[in-house]
Amino acid sequence: MTSVERDSEKKRDLDRKRIILSSIFLLIFIFGTFLIFTTPSNIEIKYNLTVETKDGEQISFNTYKPIDGDDEMTAIIIGHGVMVNKEMLKSYAIELATSGFFVVTHDFRAHGLSSGELERNKLKNDVKAIKAYLLNKGNIDRHNFGYIGYSMGGFAGNDVVKDDNDFKFFIGVGTGLALDYEDCKNRDLNILMILAKYDQGRRLEQSKEEIADRLNIDDDDVHVNKLYESFETRNATMLFYDDNSDHFTTAYDQDFIREARDFAINTFPDVEPIDANFYANFRFLILIFQLIGGVGIFFLIIKPLTKFIIKPKEEEEEEVFEIKTEDETIATLSLKALIYSFGLAILGMAIIFFTVFLFLPLTTAGLSIAVLFGQAFGILILLWRIGKKNDLSIIQILKKPFRDKRGELLREIALGAILASILYTILYLSIGLNYLGIIPSLNKIPWVLIYMALGFFMLLIFSIFFQVVIQAKFEKGMRNLFKAALLQYSILMVYFISYIMIFCILMGTMFYNMFFYFAIPMFLLAVFVSALLYEQTGKILAGAIVNTVFILLIICTLSPLSFGLAIPGFS
Repeated sequence: MTSVERDSEKKRDLDRKRIILSSIFLLIFIFGTFLIFTTPSNIEIKYNLTVETKDGEQISFNTYKPIDGDDEMTAIIIGHGVMVNKEMLKSYAIELATSGFFVVTHDFRAHGLSSGELERNKLKNDVKAIKAYLLNKGNIDRHNFGYIGYSMGGFAGNDVVKDDNDFKFFIGVGTGLALDYEDCKNRDLNILMILAKYDQGRRLEQSKEEIADRLNIDDDDVHVNKLYESFETRNATMLFYDDNSDHFTTAYDQDFIREARDFAINTFPDVEPIDANFYANFRFLILIFQLIGGVGIFFLIIKPLTKFIIKPKEEEEEEVFEIKTEDETIATLSLKALIYSFGLAILGMAIIFFTVFLFLPLTTAGLSIAVLFGQAFGILILLWRIGKKNDLSIIQILKKPFRDKRGELLREIALGAILASILYTILYLSIGLNYLGIIPSLNKIPWVLIYMALGFFMLLIFSIFFQVVIQAKFEKGMRNLFKAALLQYSILMVYFISYIMIFCILMGTMFYNMFFYFAIPMFLLAVFVSALLYEQTGKILAGAIVNTVFILLIICTLSPLSFGLAIPGFS
């Protein structure tokens, strides 16, 4: 057998292995998707229904109903926090539905798929619209409701429950209690307040003071995890305190979910549970299983798709986009990236703030873009310095990825668009419908497009430096690809974590360090997408397109629609 034949056989063997492995990951993803949407099997979930508020906003909501629950059912409404959406409280909803309740989770106005702007004094209208929907169903107990409010959703729930005697319990998760003794006397109302030890926004002393006002006792007489009064007298009160969670994870903590479920069951003992099992942990394992399959198949199809779209002819010579830096090492370039990032970040943030951020809504997205642009601006100046040594202007460097040779530009854009669609579908079917919504409402779309344009420009700068300058200095191969990606990830995260922490200190709250829950996995996925696509194509546009789509759509979905400089918080 000749060397050519051996190489050909080796290539066919690798292709067969890739097909087998791709098939395994695809089956894992399909099976995981099936499991996560059918577990538990004894409840019916309807997604993205809508109802109109009295002031004309469209509120998106999901319903969770026991399959056999066709008679008069007790309903529970669940309200989410700021910068998140109805999918975040799905674990609470599922456990309550299996306990026999008809449960509704909804997107508050300006969040998720609901319309409108964020106006705190109008959030109660959204809850009232959901209740009106439930009353019109005909199979809901008209005078026995429960309300669970997480963070901002708790404050909105206070406003509704205070004046509505149909609500028989109020559960606040990482939120405040505005129902004092005068509001609660002479009515049936059980209250459970849930607080995590490491909550970034609330202190234990605050919750004790609020419980004391509810019970009309001294603050010092309030103890955690102690039931005051009783369910029999219908004025049970408890402050549940856990030392293993923070503000964000209270939405997923199994202890909190169990406590809320049991409190609802004790409030309505006549409601018959249909399933005594607890599914939160099992569903999380399914999610991990599903993501392994989905992300695995995504990365495995990059090479064949690239070969099919970017390089349709084997004889075409690959042109690699790189900028020579013979006098620099990977270490010195990395150090300079950090120095320029931190040294010029404030100027970069100021530029984006005064030219764009002041005039756009989606404040949280604007804040995220401003922080990231600070680093991008520093790296842009570093690229300018590198370009001068190569007789390249910064304009020439930025234009080089868009050179079209025999339709290559269009093929690269097509590859990026196809891969972005595949990745976003995977994320939507796993995280998006089960743990955190990632599709913005229609009234956000014009602003989303502007933010995506800004995001693409930033990601293009990052790709030029991290792929064209640094990754090009690594030899090809999987091990070096991992090294290049993890180096980029480290530089991005050191900068991002530092500036978010500075922002938290200046604002006097650690609330915004919850950005790390989103940034850590998003950046990790993004750097590997960029690194792998550059290795496969020698170009950076496809990677920038994929990362722009999934990062900016997630950020803009999580950013409530609000105008002005008000930065959303939890209170």
